Amino acid sequence: MKVGLNRRLAEWERLQSPGGRAELGCFSFEGTRLAERALRSQLRLETVFVSTSFGGKPGAREALLLAELHARADLDLHLLPDPQLAELTAGRTFGQVLGIARTPREAQLDQLKSSGASGFQNGVLVVVDATDPGNVGALLRTALASGAQALLTVGSTDAFHPKAVRTSMGSLFRMPIRHFPSSAELFAVLKQEQFLLCGAVARDGKRLDEFSNPAGQPVALLVGSEAFGLSEEDQAALDQRLSIPMPAGVDSLSINAAASVCLYELLSRAR
Repeated sequence: MKVGLNRRLAEWERLQSPGGRAELGCFSFEGTRLAERALRSQLRLETVFVSTSFGGKPGAREALLLAELHARADLDLHLLPDPQLAELTAGRTFGQVLGIARTPREAQLDQLKSSGASGFQNGVLVVVDATDPGNVGALLRTALASGAQALLTVGSTDAFHPKAVRTSMGSLFRMPIRHFPSSAELFAVLKQEQFLLCGAVARDGKRLDEFSNPAGQPVALLVGSEAFGLSEEDQAALDQRLSIPMPAGVDSLSINAAASVCLYELLSRAR
């Protein structure tokens, strides 16, 4: 059933907050590239807003995108004046296309393990209490490129924050995601599914090149908050604490850089 423009605009505004996303079961995306990738994904799209200038004088890329949007009978497509759309984007220049999509079903870890998909021992990346949504979006890209089978978010980590969605550049649309309110709930599920729990720590961990997985378990790699890393309580629940060797005087890498190095090493060993 088609929904009116004013209601869809109200939904867009509500989706800019965590409470609104939880209530509506949707998230927002922004930009031409993300719209293209959303259309080619398994997402259920609710609505797309397009500026009048985008729809009025399209080039080949715009024409193809508009044709695909018009072909979706289950999609509300609304044309907005340029100034109105610019207000929604707060001046950002990712492209004059905005959309609302249904939040996908959460990843089921037992199904990931049985899928036979390639990756680092059918492993997952776990992000605990990362407060910067830009970092979360970057970690989504890193996880997808590294062969991780899912991204698990814990606590304040929000993969569907608008900035995380933008920064992911569409990786969000292809990466199974599951959220856990607390580390305790996360560890209960991972241990039940017999994951090897490994955490990236800044110091006093096993050297990354000394990582071992003799039983061939699926691996869960945990990274903590940008400011504090993994808590002592979370570290105590790990099977292995892993550290990246660094020169004297350097205390840590950025959260995405650390995850990238660790995932690359684990993927290389799985191969």
